[in-house]
Amino acid sequence: MTALVSRDGTDFSLVCDACGAIVGNLARSTGGWDVAWRLFGLDGWTGSELAIGPHACGRCGPPTSLSGIVARSLDAPSVQPAGRGSSRLVVQLLADVRAVYLRGELLCADDARLWDLLSGDPGPCRHLMVDVSRMRRLSSATVDVLVRAAGRAAQRGGRTCLVGPPEAVSAALRLLCLHDVLPAHADQVSALEWLRAAQPVAC
Repeated sequence: MTALVSRDGTDFSLVCDACGAIVGNLARSTGGWDVAWRLFGLDGWTGSELAIGPHACGRCGPPTSLSGIVARSLDAPSVQPAGRGSSRLVVQLLADVRAVYLRGELLCADDARLWDLLSGDPGPCRHLMVDVSRMRRLSSATVDVLVRAAGRAAQRGGRTCLVGPPEAVSAALRLLCLHDVLPAHADQVSALEWLRAAQPVAC
């Protein structure tokens, strides 16, 4: 992910996906991703309007890949697929909704497993619901996976939402201007009602 959120969710940095240059501690000076990206665009940075990238600094020119650093690492096939298993996430199929329950603090292997699950064929499940009520924080990699999964769901005419995010998670999503991409609901009942109220979208 090219916008790296801090562990406590109160700050973020911008990373060039080409050369790896990092500009840190942007929250205090810019307030959030939208302002920061407009300012960096004036300085020659190019790339996606979304915080997940890809982005490149003016020295490197336009991004050469459609994916950021984290996305490229997760898209790489696992050498040992069995090693990508995780006890920190559970997937349940609820008719037309794929429900994912996350708990604890996800490691790199957990993010890889989550991407394996969400990038596969969803079958009849148009929508995606992710319960994060048992998470203290979301890493930049986890956010990257969820935003890309939301994009895949939208291509199928589906919706994506979070359930029960703690304040630290909600604050980080607001900081990165991703709270509209991953809208939150207090409980699973209200989340399911919102998802199923969606009208099919022609892509």
